Amino acid sequence: MSHLCKTVWVVLSLLIIAAGSPVAAFAGPTAPPVRAESGVPGDSTAHLKKEIDGILSRDFLPATTAGIKVVSLTHGDTIYEFNPRLLLVPASTQKVFTAAAALSVLGPEREVATTVVLDAAAARIYLKGCGDSLLSAADLTALASAAAQKMGKGKEYALAADLSCFDDLYRGMGWMWDDDEMMISPLSVNHNAVSVLVQPGPKAGAPAVVSAEPRTPYYTLENLARTGSAGDTNSIQASRRPGERENVVTVTGAIASGSSPVVRQASVWRPELMALALFRDALRAQGIKVTTMTTAPAPVGATEVARTSRRLEELVRFALKTSDNVTAESLLKLLGLHATGKPGSAEAGSVVVRGYLAKQGIAKGNVVVADGSGLSRYNLSSAETMIQTLRAIYRDPLLYRVFQESLPVAGKDGTLKNRMKGSCAEGKVRGKTGNMKGLSSLAGYATSADGEPLAFSIMIQNYAVFGGQAREFQDRIAKLLCGFRRTK
Repeated sequence: MSHLCKTVWVVLSLLIIAAGSPVAAFAGPTAPPVRAESGVPGDSTAHLKKEIDGILSRDFLPATTAGIKVVSLTHGDTIYEFNPRLLLVPASTQKVFTAAAALSVLGPEREVATTVVLDAAAARIYLKGCGDSLLSAADLTALASAAAQKMGKGKEYALAADLSCFDDLYRGMGWMWDDDEMMISPLSVNHNAVSVLVQPGPKAGAPAVVSAEPRTPYYTLENLARTGSAGDTNSIQASRRPGERENVVTVTGAIASGSSPVVRQASVWRPELMALALFRDALRAQGIKVTTMTTAPAPVGATEVARTSRRLEELVRFALKTSDNVTAESLLKLLGLHATGKPGSAEAGSVVVRGYLAKQGIAKGNVVVADGSGLSRYNLSSAETMIQTLRAIYRDPLLYRVFQESLPVAGKDGTLKNRMKGSCAEGKVRGKTGNMKGLSSLAGYATSADGEPLAFSIMIQNYAVFGGQAREFQDRIAKLLCGFRRTK
């Protein structure tokens, strides 16, 4: 056999052998070969790689796209990776970038205030919001009580919402038209939504019993829900039709007879006016006469008569624990306000986030920041970019303390409350979830069986099966990481 023939035969043999591996079977971009890291026993990492590759091959490849990376935060080595630089849609793990930039640039103790400003000469009072997405009806009642002490009860006042902290865009770039998404506004209340409580009626077939908070005539509740038989699956939904601006919240579906109450949320159009209506009613309850309502910026020289505020770290914690989109978008616009001194916009906020990421060594071409929440499918990131960010957070003690305390804990709270319960990962994994139709992500920190801190990012995309399978895959990897040891 000639030398050339022997060479061709060797190459073909290697290709045939490689075709049996999970990486070779992958339909998308080929992952780089796993490196033999110094200081990591081959048996431990090889076993971990074999386990994860096996799950990928059986459950997802070759039709589904995946990007995965796991690193040690103390040794600095890569423990596992698969397509780590592949750009994918991060979904709500995008909030990691938003939260890290907000905590780093604005600081965890930054006060986000809602104020009441009085222009006594013009007999006008202003309610100014500046991004406190956790403002409640009770907060508005307290503000009205404080403001009423400095207002004349025999005088009539016009009421205005000051929305000058943010621009006037209610939705993010690339949001889908049919998302029943809460509107973004600097003046929020009740997460910019109506909370609907549904209880079963007296017997099967009877209308369900429906109530809602906050109580205000700003929205109309339409009850089409019914009571099902005992043991039926609850199918209650509450929504405002996409594009509908009359704030009709329709409740549909069935609730089983004898079932516990079910709570659903539905967005409202122009939520700042719902906040203003609640504030008006609270002022009237204090004996203050309020005539008209409008939106307008408070004039220079007007007097602040009441204030309530929340620390930024509280907003970050809520955004990450519950994966709240309104809070994340408010944080992004607060970054824009801080950077420009002009009404905060998502565009200006995104520039700040990209600037923060650039300082962590993340190139502009490795990430797309379209919004703050991850609701937009224009966002792009990779497992490696996420790991770089998680590493940067870990290296900043103050930032890491607040950030990791804000992440959901496996089996304990937030969006991971019901995941990994009873496993070694319970209480040892803190991660940000991200889920949309056809894609699922999980990124955060895990503690190995040896007590070694690890950072991980798992992105699964373009699957047609039920999303629970992707989340189960993430959970299995997390459990493997918590059982990982450097030695046998």
